[in-house]
Amino acid sequence: MKKHYLKLTSAMLVLSSFIFLGCSKDDDSSGDNNTPSVTIEQKNRALVIDITGTWCPPCGAYGIPGFNDGIAKGKDKMVPFAIHVSDPLTVAGMTPVASMGRFMTTSVPRIAVGNGLAFPAGVYTDIGLTGDKIIESVDTFIANNPVVVGVALNNLKVDGSNISVDVHSKFFNTAATGDYQMAVYFYENGVISSQKMSGQPDNPNQQHDHTIRAVATPTAWGEAITVSGDIRTKTYTAPMNAAWKSQNMGAIAIIWKKISSSDYLYINGNIK
Repeated sequence: MKKHYLKLTSAMLVLSSFIFLGCSKDDDSSGDNNTPSVTIEQKNRALVIDITGTWCPPCGAYGIPGFNDGIAKGKDKMVPFAIHVSDPLTVAGMTPVASMGRFMTTSVPRIAVGNGLAFPAGVYTDIGLTGDKIIESVDTFIANNPVVVGVALNNLKVDGSNISVDVHSKFFNTAATGDYQMAVYFYENGVISSQKMSGQPDNPNQQHDHTIRAVATPTAWGEAITVSGDIRTKTYTAPMNAAWKSQNMGAIAIIWKKISSSDYLYINGNIK
Protein backbone atom coordinates (compact mmCIF):
# COMPACT_ATOMS: atom_id res chain seq x y z
CA MET A 1 0.00 0.00 0.00
CA LYS A 2 1.38 3.41 -0.92
CA LYS A 3 2.27 5.77 1.89
CA HIS A 4 0.97 9.30 1.69
CA TYR A 5 2.30 12.35 3.45
CA LEU A 6 0.91 15.82 4.18
CA LYS A 7 3.21 18.80 4.73
CA LEU A 8 2.16 22.13 6.17
CA THR A 9 4.27 25.18 6.79
CA SER A 10 3.21 25.56 10.42
CA ALA A 11 5.63 24.18 13.02
CA MET A 12 3.61 25.10 16.11
CA LEU A 13 1.86 22.07 17.41
CA VAL A 14 2.61 19.37 20.70
CA LEU A 15 -5.20 5.48 29.24
CA SER A 16 -8.11 5.78 31.07
CA SER A 17 -7.18 4.73 34.58
CA PHE A 18 -9.15 3.45 37.51
CA ILE A 19 -8.91 5.58 40.63
CA PHE A 20 -7.48 3.52 43.47
CA LEU A 21 -8.30 4.65 46.98
CA GLY A 22 -6.25 3.48 49.94
CA CYS A 23 -3.61 4.18 52.52
CA SER A 24 -0.20 5.49 51.56
CA LYS A 25 1.96 4.34 54.46
CA ASP A 26 5.13 4.45 52.36
CA ASP A 27 4.58 7.98 51.05
CA ASP A 28 7.49 10.39 51.52
CA SER A 29 6.69 13.73 49.98
CA SER A 30 10.05 15.12 51.02
CA GLY A 31 12.23 12.83 48.93
CA ASP A 32 13.89 9.42 48.98
CA ASN A 33 13.13 6.42 51.19
CA ASN A 34 13.35 2.66 50.96
CA THR A 35 10.09 0.92 50.06
CA PRO A 36 10.83 -2.80 49.75
CA SER A 37 7.16 -3.71 49.17
CA VAL A 38 7.11 -1.92 45.80
CA THR A 39 7.98 -3.96 42.71
CA ILE A 40 9.67 -1.99 39.94
CA GLU A 41 10.07 -3.83 36.65
CA GLN A 42 13.45 -3.82 34.95
CA LYS A 43 11.75 -2.89 31.71
CA ASN A 44 11.79 0.00 29.26
CA ARG A 45 8.66 1.55 27.83
CA ALA A 46 8.86 3.91 24.88
CA LEU A 47 7.58 7.45 25.03
CA VAL A 48 4.86 8.15 22.41
CA ILE A 49 3.61 11.75 22.11
CA ASP A 50 0.94 13.11 19.82
CA ILE A 51 1.65 16.84 19.43
CA THR A 52 -1.68 18.08 18.18
CA GLY A 53 -4.32 20.82 18.10
CA THR A 54 -8.07 21.07 17.63
CA TRP A 55 -7.41 23.68 14.90
CA CYS A 56 -5.38 21.17 12.83
CA PRO A 57 -7.45 19.41 10.12
CA PRO A 58 -5.02 16.53 9.42
CA CYS A 59 -4.73 15.94 13.17
CA GLY A 60 -8.44 15.21 13.29
CA ALA A 61 -8.66 13.23 10.06
CA TYR A 62 -5.80 10.80 10.60
CA GLY A 63 -3.35 12.03 13.26
CA ILE A 64 -5.55 11.19 16.25
CA PRO A 65 -6.84 7.92 14.72
CA GLY A 66 -3.31 6.85 13.78
CA PHE A 67 -2.01 7.64 17.27
CA ASN A 68 -4.86 5.65 18.82
CA ASP A 69 -4.21 2.75 16.44
CA GLY A 70 -0.59 2.58 17.57
CA ILE A 71 -1.64 2.56 21.22
CA ALA A 72 -4.14 -0.23 20.61
CA LYS A 73 -1.45 -2.34 18.93
CA GLY A 74 1.17 -2.00 21.66
CA LYS A 75 0.00 -0.05 24.69
CA ASP A 76 1.90 -2.26 27.17
CA LYS A 77 5.17 -1.21 25.50
CA MET A 78 4.65 2.53 25.66
CA VAL A 79 3.91 5.66 27.66
CA PRO A 80 1.47 7.57 25.41
CA PHE A 81 0.05 11.04 25.84
CA ALA A 82 -1.17 14.00 23.80
CA ILE A 83 0.09 17.57 24.08
CA HIS A 84 -2.24 20.20 22.64
CA VAL A 85 -0.85 23.46 21.28
CA SER A 86 -2.70 26.76 20.79
CA ASP A 87 -6.17 25.40 21.51
CA PRO A 88 -8.53 25.22 24.52
CA LEU A 89 -6.92 21.97 25.71
CA THR A 90 -3.42 23.45 25.87
CA VAL A 91 -1.43 23.13 29.10
CA ALA A 92 1.14 25.92 29.04
CA GLY A 93 3.52 23.98 31.25
CA MET A 94 3.98 21.35 28.51
CA THR A 95 5.17 23.86 25.89
CA PRO A 96 8.88 23.12 26.51
CA VAL A 97 8.30 19.44 25.64
CA ALA A 98 6.25 20.24 22.54
CA SER A 99 8.81 22.73 21.30
CA MET A 100 11.98 20.75 22.01
CA GLY A 101 14.14 20.63 18.88
CA ARG A 102 14.16 16.85 18.55
CA PHE A 103 10.33 16.88 18.39
CA MET A 104 10.01 19.67 15.79
CA THR A 105 9.24 19.45 12.06
CA THR A 106 7.44 21.51 9.41
CA SER A 107 4.65 18.92 9.15
CA VAL A 108 1.60 18.39 11.32
CA PRO A 109 0.52 16.42 13.20
CA ARG A 110 3.74 15.44 14.95
CA ILE A 111 4.13 12.06 16.63
CA ALA A 112 7.31 11.49 18.62
CA VAL A 113 8.54 8.08 19.75
CA GLY A 114 11.42 7.76 22.19
CA ASN A 115 13.79 10.63 21.43
CA GLY A 116 12.75 11.66 17.93
CA LEU A 117 9.96 11.96 15.43
CA ALA A 118 8.49 8.74 14.07
CA PHE A 119 7.38 10.63 10.94
CA PRO A 120 9.92 13.35 10.04
CA ALA A 121 8.28 13.82 6.63
CA GLY A 122 4.72 13.78 7.94
CA VAL A 123 2.23 11.34 9.45
CA TYR A 124 0.72 8.87 6.97
CA THR A 125 -2.85 9.40 5.87
CA ASP A 126 -3.26 5.63 6.14
CA ILE A 127 -4.24 5.10 9.80
CA GLY A 128 -3.15 1.45 9.91
CA LEU A 129 0.28 2.29 8.48
CA THR A 130 0.69 5.00 11.08
CA GLY A 131 -0.09 2.55 13.87
CA ASP A 132 2.35 0.01 12.44
CA LYS A 133 5.11 2.63 12.15
CA ILE A 134 4.57 3.71 15.76
CA ILE A 135 4.98 0.11 16.94
CA GLU A 136 8.08 -0.33 14.76
CA SER A 137 9.61 2.79 16.32
CA VAL A 138 8.63 1.65 19.83
CA ASP A 139 10.27 -1.73 19.33
CA THR A 140 13.42 -0.08 17.98
CA PHE A 141 13.67 2.21 21.02
CA ILE A 142 13.24 -0.70 23.45
CA ALA A 143 15.75 -2.89 21.60
CA ASN A 144 18.43 -0.18 21.45
CA ASN A 145 18.24 1.16 24.99
CA PRO A 146 19.33 -0.82 28.06
CA VAL A 147 17.24 -0.36 31.19
CA VAL A 148 18.92 2.33 33.28
CA VAL A 149 16.06 3.03 35.70
CA GLY A 150 12.58 1.66 36.32
CA VAL A 151 9.38 3.47 37.35
CA ALA A 152 6.14 2.36 39.02
CA LEU A 153 2.99 4.27 40.03
CA ASN A 154 0.24 3.44 42.53
CA ASN A 155 -2.32 5.01 44.87
CA LEU A 156 -3.80 7.24 42.18
CA LYS A 157 -6.64 9.11 43.83
CA VAL A 158 -8.79 12.22 43.79
CA ASP A 159 -9.20 13.71 47.24
CA GLY A 160 -11.38 16.78 47.32
CA SER A 161 -9.86 19.40 45.03
CA ASN A 162 -6.59 17.54 44.43
CA ILE A 163 -5.39 14.57 42.42
CA SER A 164 -2.33 12.63 43.58
CA VAL A 165 -0.23 9.57 42.80
CA ASP A 166 2.69 7.77 44.43
CA VAL A 167 5.70 7.37 42.14
CA HIS A 168 8.51 4.90 42.78
CA SER A 169 11.81 4.66 40.93
CA LYS A 170 14.99 2.61 41.13
CA PHE A 171 18.23 2.75 39.15
CA PHE A 172 19.32 -0.64 37.85
CA ASN A 173 22.52 0.92 36.54
CA THR A 174 23.98 2.63 39.59
CA ALA A 175 27.02 3.67 37.57
CA ALA A 176 24.85 5.90 35.39
CA THR A 177 26.16 9.45 35.11
CA GLY A 178 24.45 12.71 34.25
CA ASP A 179 21.54 14.78 35.51
CA TYR A 180 18.32 12.76 35.82
CA GLN A 181 14.93 14.30 36.53
CA MET A 182 11.53 12.89 37.48
CA ALA A 183 8.52 14.52 35.80
CA VAL A 184 4.90 13.68 36.66
CA TYR A 185 1.82 14.60 34.65
CA PHE A 186 -1.90 13.97 35.02
CA TYR A 187 -4.00 13.21 31.95
CA GLU A 188 -7.66 12.65 31.05
CA ASN A 189 -9.40 10.34 28.60
CA GLY A 190 -12.75 11.04 26.95
CA VAL A 191 -12.36 14.81 26.63
CA ILE A 192 -14.96 16.09 24.16
CA SER A 193 -14.02 19.10 22.05
CA SER A 194 -14.61 20.34 18.52
CA GLN A 195 -11.97 19.26 15.99
CA LYS A 196 -11.06 20.43 12.50
CA MET A 197 -11.10 17.61 9.93
CA SER A 198 -9.33 17.41 6.55
CA GLY A 199 -11.86 17.05 3.74
CA GLN A 200 -14.76 16.81 6.18
CA PRO A 201 -16.92 19.14 8.26
CA ASP A 202 -15.66 19.99 11.73
CA ASN A 203 -16.37 17.29 14.29
CA PRO A 204 -18.08 19.07 17.22
CA ASN A 205 -17.81 15.99 19.44
CA GLN A 206 -14.30 14.65 18.88
CA GLN A 207 -13.10 12.45 21.71
CA HIS A 208 -9.59 13.37 22.83
CA ASP A 209 -7.81 10.72 24.90
CA HIS A 210 -4.46 10.74 26.75
CA THR A 211 -4.81 14.53 27.07
CA ILE A 212 -2.34 16.13 29.49
CA ARG A 213 -4.24 18.21 32.05
CA ALA A 214 -1.63 19.16 34.65
CA VAL A 215 2.07 19.10 35.45
CA ALA A 216 2.71 17.92 39.03
CA THR A 217 6.42 18.77 39.15
CA PRO A 218 7.99 22.26 39.18
CA THR A 219 8.44 22.14 35.39
CA ALA A 220 7.59 19.73 32.58
CA TRP A 221 11.15 18.38 32.91
CA GLY A 222 10.54 17.47 36.54
CA GLU A 223 12.87 17.65 39.51
CA ALA A 224 16.35 16.26 40.10
CA ILE A 225 16.68 12.69 41.38
CA THR A 226 19.76 10.88 42.67
CA VAL A 227 21.20 7.78 41.02
CA SER A 228 20.65 5.08 43.63
CA GLY A 229 19.91 1.37 43.84
CA ASP A 230 17.39 2.15 46.59
CA ILE A 231 13.74 2.66 45.78
CA ARG A 232 12.74 6.30 45.77
CA THR A 233 9.10 7.02 46.66
CA LYS A 234 7.31 10.34 46.49
CA THR A 235 3.70 11.52 46.32
CA TYR A 236 2.93 14.05 43.59
CA THR A 237 -0.16 16.27 43.70
CA ALA A 238 -1.90 18.77 41.42
CA PRO A 239 -5.14 20.76 41.68
CA MET A 240 -8.14 18.86 40.31
CA ASN A 241 -10.35 20.93 38.02
CA ALA A 242 -14.06 20.39 38.71
CA ALA A 243 -14.68 19.96 34.97
CA TRP A 244 -12.39 16.94 34.75
CA LYS A 245 -13.95 13.50 35.21
CA SER A 246 -12.18 11.70 38.04
CA GLN A 247 -12.99 8.27 36.60
CA ASN A 248 -11.16 9.22 33.38
CA MET A 249 -8.01 10.56 35.01
CA GLY A 250 -4.59 8.92 34.96
CA ALA A 251 -0.97 9.67 35.82
CA ILE A 252 2.31 9.50 33.95
CA ALA A 253 5.84 9.50 35.36
CA ILE A 254 8.85 10.09 33.11
CA ILE A 255 12.55 10.18 33.82
CA TRP A 256 14.39 12.64 31.59
CA LYS A 257 18.15 13.10 31.33
CA LYS A 258 19.20 16.71 31.02
CA ILE A 259 21.50 17.48 28.09
CA SER A 260 21.08 21.26 28.18
CA SER A 261 18.52 23.79 29.42
CA SER A 262 16.33 23.10 26.38
CA ASP A 263 17.29 19.55 25.44
CA TYR A 264 16.39 16.40 27.35
CA LEU A 265 16.55 12.69 26.59
CA TYR A 266 13.69 10.38 27.49
CA ILE A 267 15.07 7.52 29.60
CA ASN A 268 12.05 5.59 30.86
CA GLY A 269 8.56 6.03 32.24
CA ASN A 270 5.28 4.44 33.20
CA ILE A 271 1.57 5.18 33.18
CA LYS A 272 -1.28 4.56 35.61
